[in-house]
Amino acid sequence: MADETLTSNFDKMTVWQSIILLLCVMCWTVSGYPGEEKRDMGTLEGDVQNWAMLIQNYILQLASDGIKRDFSQSYLDEASYTKEVKNGTEIVLEVKKALGDYFEKKKIAAQVLADKVKELYDNFMNQNMTGPVVNSLPSLDREYYRDSDIPGTLPNDLIFTPNFRQKVAWSQSTVKIADEVPRGDTSTINSIYYTAALDEVFKKNKAVDDSLRWQYFGSSVGIVRIYPGREWSTNFAGFYNDYDPRVRPWYIAATSGPKDVVIILDCSLSMAGEKFAIAKGVAKTVINTLTKQDYVNVICARASHWDEVGKWKYFSTDVLSCQTDSLVPATIAHRKDLIEKIRKLKAGGTSELEKGFDIAYDLLMGNARTGCQSVIVFATDGQEMDGENVRCGPGYYTRSGYVPGPVCKYNWTKVFTVADEKRKYSNPEPRIFSYLIKDPKESFPGTLACSHRGSLVKLMTGESLISQMNNYFEFLFGNAKSTKAFWTSPYLDAWDLGIMVTHAIPVMSSDGKNIGVVGVDATLDEIENFLTKHQWGTVYSFLINNKGETIYHPRLKPSTNLLEDPIFIPISQLETDIDRKPAEFSLIEQDMRQGKTASKHIPKSKDGKARTYYYGALNESEYSFAYSLADTDKVFRRSQEPTDRGKYPDSIFNLLKEYRGNKSRERLPNVTESIEIKENEDRYPGLRISYKHSTIFLPAKAYCDPISYLYDDDLEQKTIDAHLWINSMNPDNKSCGEPDQKFNKGIRTDVLITQPIEDIWRNRSFESLNQVKWTNIGLRSGVFRTYPGHRSTRGYDPTKRPWYKRTSSDPWKTSISTPYMDAAGVGKINTISQAVFEGMTPRTMEECLSKSTNGPWPGGCKCNVNENCLSRECYISKAKGPNRDERRCATERVEGVTGLDILYDDFHQKTMESMQASDFRRSCGQNYTCPDNEPGCLTRCYLFDSDAFLVMDPEFMVASDLEENKYERVQLGTKEGEVMKDLIYKHKFFIRKEDTDFQGSCRITPEAPKVTLEGIPKNPEEKDDYTENKGPIPKFNSEFGCIQDLVGFKANDTALGPSGMLTGNVSGPCMSGFYYVIALPKTNLYLLVIENWNAYKATLFYNFNCKITRSIVNSGAYRIINGTCAHEDKSTSTLAQQGQCPATRDLVLPCKFVSRASSLSQTHLAISVMMVLVLLQCSPYR
Repeated sequence: MADETLTSNFDKMTVWQSIILLLCVMCWTVSGYPGEEKRDMGTLEGDVQNWAMLIQNYILQLASDGIKRDFSQSYLDEASYTKEVKNGTEIVLEVKKALGDYFEKKKIAAQVLADKVKELYDNFMNQNMTGPVVNSLPSLDREYYRDSDIPGTLPNDLIFTPNFRQKVAWSQSTVKIADEVPRGDTSTINSIYYTAALDEVFKKNKAVDDSLRWQYFGSSVGIVRIYPGREWSTNFAGFYNDYDPRVRPWYIAATSGPKDVVIILDCSLSMAGEKFAIAKGVAKTVINTLTKQDYVNVICARASHWDEVGKWKYFSTDVLSCQTDSLVPATIAHRKDLIEKIRKLKAGGTSELEKGFDIAYDLLMGNARTGCQSVIVFATDGQEMDGENVRCGPGYYTRSGYVPGPVCKYNWTKVFTVADEKRKYSNPEPRIFSYLIKDPKESFPGTLACSHRGSLVKLMTGESLISQMNNYFEFLFGNAKSTKAFWTSPYLDAWDLGIMVTHAIPVMSSDGKNIGVVGVDATLDEIENFLTKHQWGTVYSFLINNKGETIYHPRLKPSTNLLEDPIFIPISQLETDIDRKPAEFSLIEQDMRQGKTASKHIPKSKDGKARTYYYGALNESEYSFAYSLADTDKVFRRSQEPTDRGKYPDSIFNLLKEYRGNKSRERLPNVTESIEIKENEDRYPGLRISYKHSTIFLPAKAYCDPISYLYDDDLEQKTIDAHLWINSMNPDNKSCGEPDQKFNKGIRTDVLITQPIEDIWRNRSFESLNQVKWTNIGLRSGVFRTYPGHRSTRGYDPTKRPWYKRTSSDPWKTSISTPYMDAAGVGKINTISQAVFEGMTPRTMEECLSKSTNGPWPGGCKCNVNENCLSRECYISKAKGPNRDERRCATERVEGVTGLDILYDDFHQKTMESMQASDFRRSCGQNYTCPDNEPGCLTRCYLFDSDAFLVMDPEFMVASDLEENKYERVQLGTKEGEVMKDLIYKHKFFIRKEDTDFQGSCRITPEAPKVTLEGIPKNPEEKDDYTENKGPIPKFNSEFGCIQDLVGFKANDTALGPSGMLTGNVSGPCMSGFYYVIALPKTNLYLLVIENWNAYKATLFYNFNCKITRSIVNSGAYRIINGTCAHEDKSTSTLAQQGQCPATRDLVLPCKFVSRASSLSQTHLAISVMMVLVLLQCSPYR
């Protein structure tokens, strides 16, 4: 995206600084750096090859002795399997019905609420209730009034409920009154009074549909009644957050209908300072209240001028969106994009605004619009002059000196002419809402507003803009006769339930008055659960809307992890590559957007596999979903529980602390003592562990109700239930949905299959055992067994961890992670992991030859070497079937990943010990004299992975465990930029990869270690207990959602050539030296050795050129300001042309202002009065 602006944490430089640095680069490039062209050959080639072999052997031996992968693989091979033929069409129909019913129930509930509100309002008004039912809110009985902001009025039965992630009251609803709404106002009191009867409907709806979340009614007077009742959330200072339903997206979209909005900002110099800050606040307020059904753009209006000394100052009238010639849909992406650009605007230029209005009318008449209602929002100070520094001529010289050009004084008639002429051709005719900021010049903005059926408001402050701009919002609420129910776009719930969609229905009284909007919510995590519970093998699912925007996809962040309203990514970006291949997917997307139910096969999908997409639409909603099945997924092999259960000891659940509870001791007699729980061991400070047992952790996806699991704080009962179930002798033949079933079918099987490895791990004995912190195995079902037994964090899922994904992608290699902070808090560690495959499939020689005559062959076929197999893994297996005594191919499907965690310091030390030079002078880390006889050279050694992240770096040793940004996912280019540049551009060893993260996280402040008050990392127990013990005041969050450009690199092994090694001489602004790069072929690692490494001593106080060199070859996530430039609106007709605009009331708005003439008349009158008084004082007759 050529016109995108990337910002990062790099030092900000002015244009002149950049030019100077560029000249320095050119100068240094010509003159060279010390040591350049002096070391064409190195002396360590043989040593480096030997070091790579020694390090690889160390890693493989540690894995063999510590992980014992062969045992885990044999347990899977010897298990019994059943085959289940999967029918994608049947699954789609099943999910379509289930999800369709889910949405339909929400719609019915919302309609019942809307009908009741109308009935209650009409009945109340028919009783001629013109005055308040009581004199004040406190006088209302508690039957009618429970205030979310007043703890003393809250219901008494508030109880923590997992599905709501907070304390709620089922007995009664509560009301939230917006801060700007007068509590003693008659309409406020009456609205609270008559809506109290909604409680009966709330409870009936809940009884019919237990999956209901929030039910509420937002009143046009600014209150919301919500069920179940809740105390309102607070900010980090402890004050209750404000909430006005009338400016929430679900309310505005329901009441105002679709609209086209152009915001014109007077960006002239006279607006500088507080005035421009208020103007930008006006624009952001309007943008934040738009929804995806609206269209919008922003114009910064101004022009160039000369200054008082004759210098030309260039300024232009600019359209801020990437799409400068059209309106853009008010999607979250476009709204964020516009707000970020508004934030960066600075005032300057003349007050020539006619071009801004000319462009605004053109935008409102373009093809990209709704055609329903047109609005121009104009923010200005009304000044026709911008000060002495703004001149409308270049000036000239005389004998007496320089004479500046004339001071610019603008003629507003030009704007009036443009607006009057353009509106003749506009349909609908735009209304202009003017906001005069600080100054008293009402004539210009007032004339514009009143002559174009809008209104003028004067703003003296930027506080409470929603209240001050009530002329605009009341017009939106009142003008459209909107009665259409609809589903909103997903948004971040203000009431703490994450991402959700709302079925909103505007409610109108019998006499056509807007009463408010009812809403019923559906959370996205529940929708995700509907989809994922039908996945198996490599099957995945996704959900899109009728515009092709992705609502759910496994490549997106979980809905519970988002910081702001989600930005929706086109599904084509996730399912096709940069060249839009496979092209066949466009047909699938087209069908899904049209609501069709069908299936299509793609011979080669984005991941390289043949896949079939089964998809269907959800009736009565705008969503469609799909399941993507690889050919190998159509027959699913499910492992079965062992029949000889007697030889399997009990497995222990990971919440060791809970085994000590009274209830646990009663329900699980003698278990607590048998676990032999140890606390605060030297090797495991602050933790409870068991050396006698491994422990089982089951992630949320292993439960039938993942949400209840995640937020259920009765941990002792959870432990009892899990322990009894995983060790039960009763057959595991129930599916989720059947009575008393809490766990997914097949979970217990995985617990039992992995149980024998506990004894193997416990009885290991090898030289490096004391370096191993944890040993574990995680299966694709989510079952996670770890030794020594200890607690895992509640949200942990082994299949989502980087070590699991990395190993699964290259299952034939032993994988080593970059250093990271252990989730249990024991320090910085590396994970060494290996894949385990699904139990071997028995195949006859005939079956194998029918697949291929000369290989590679599928699982179960006879092989000699790894290259004979599709899985690239050939071994002797105890699995049943032909050729049992010979080597056979592993099944292609990865069943899980097993690994061990070793402290980084131990791994580093052992690796460095392997790298001793044959001359004993140039070993890794050793200093020596440079070839030019100058001191200061040394041999530097690194290990990096296939993504160019450092796995071993001497500087990691001195980094504190808590400073994760100094050792976790540190890129090679940040340390050795010259070498990285050579590997990318000269050798083509690294291939640059780019992607866009529309759900990125940026920070206001630099990242800091996450520690407890004691100064140590939080352990799992402390993290889990946060939800329950967090208190009423939330912590300050430095992160915010942003669009990011993701830059990464991937190693290309073919670039290593026949020798398997790359070498080169580099000299640059950071360092000079001779480097060697060699692969550790049976792992994901590469060894980099730099001989005669010598740091370049910068002559400046800071080596800017070194910083630049490293930055251009660095990977990472960089914030994108123009994150939506690639968007193209493909609309061919407007909503108005389609007849989908709601009817309007064509309101006549009151509009008045003090004209210039009347202002002058008042001034003249005042002067006349003063003169009369003076004359009277001077009169001799006085």
